[in-house]
Amino acid sequence: MSLAVEYRPIRFDQIVGQSVAVNIAVASLNQPQIHTTYILVGSSGSGKTTLARIIARAINCKQRDGFEPCNQCDSCQAHLRNQHLDINEIDGADRNGVDDVREIIEQCKLNTVVSKYRVYIIDEAHQMSKPAQNALLKILEEPPRNTIFLLCTTEEDKLLETIRSRARILRFNTVNRDLVIGYLNSVAYNEKIPLTEEEANRIYDYNKGSIRQCLQTLGTISPQVTVADLCPQISLHEIQNLFLALEMRDYLAINSIVQRVIDQGFYPKQLLISLVDTAINMMTMPDIKPEFIFNLNRVLEVILPDVNRLGTSSNAVTNCRLALYEAVTVWQSNKENTAENPIRDELIHNHHQATNTPLQTDFRQVPTPQPQIHSQVQLPTPVSQPVHQPLAFQTSHRISQIAQGACI
Repeated sequence: MSLAVEYRPIRFDQIVGQSVAVNIAVASLNQPQIHTTYILVGSSGSGKTTLARIIARAINCKQRDGFEPCNQCDSCQAHLRNQHLDINEIDGADRNGVDDVREIIEQCKLNTVVSKYRVYIIDEAHQMSKPAQNALLKILEEPPRNTIFLLCTTEEDKLLETIRSRARILRFNTVNRDLVIGYLNSVAYNEKIPLTEEEANRIYDYNKGSIRQCLQTLGTISPQVTVADLCPQISLHEIQNLFLALEMRDYLAINSIVQRVIDQGFYPKQLLISLVDTAINMMTMPDIKPEFIFNLNRVLEVILPDVNRLGTSSNAVTNCRLALYEAVTVWQSNKENTAENPIRDELIHNHHQATNTPLQTDFRQVPTPQPQIHSQVQLPTPVSQPVHQPLAFQTSHRISQIAQGACI
């Protein structure tokens, strides 16, 4: 059993970092008349389906303790075993047609089997077709007696406005870094998984704060598989050189950096995502120049549409290069190919100030790391080396983490 399943909350008070959504759900349960439609909105792995299941179980619990389900009665146990006859979980990505909604409508005409309420949890509800959503709207306008709908979605705007206007919306935010890292450390301690603070931060950054994905990563750690293997990160040094290449309109340097990153085992999509993350974090610097923010915005407008389309297909590398070449055309440089290049000067100055070492700016001369071949997989031997200070412009926590331990 994966850690994400084993540690899945079964009570409201076990949900981490979503107090607003939990409080709204609890308040609804305490009302004389339970609301019939809820929309749970949040990123993947934020706990939407988990909270929906707890709500469904609490509604039908026969021995409810206040607002918490007892998880001991026949109704709760049946749901925990995925055998409840009146709690139905539907994948909106697979059952997204009009006929599927009509089947739900027909079921709603029947009496419940063992519980007071019939509950429908529709996951990925935004993937239902528009005709299917219109068919569902009819039943939401005049909901059957004792029927509750819980719609889980990552893209609220793809649901019909008429559906959203009839629902109580529970929004899930990105869980605070300290809460997730504390939770990971607790689970790692219980499961006797060795985990350092730096590794916990790296897991959080790689999985964008998703607790489910963080737990999946934690559960995969073994003597043969390290956090560095599971959460690879492109060197911040490569991203810096990529920005310099954009400023200098050096297509050959861009091509060299892309090839070097690919040779290190990264996908082209990972390179663009790292570029986007770094750009966004640099824009939050207090002393950033307006013209630099302007250029970053123009680059993001070019890169962002390509990130989701890139994938891992055979032409992904070519498309990545083309996206970066297009970014060159929108970058407005006042002093091209000179020693007084503004971005070059700023990066070099900040790096030297932080580390008292020169920044490598000859993009093409950086040697490609050569893989070592072993007869068998071995646990990496710890090397005692001084840790360099992060670059001066890395003000965000995420950039600091990458700078300190992300060279793969």
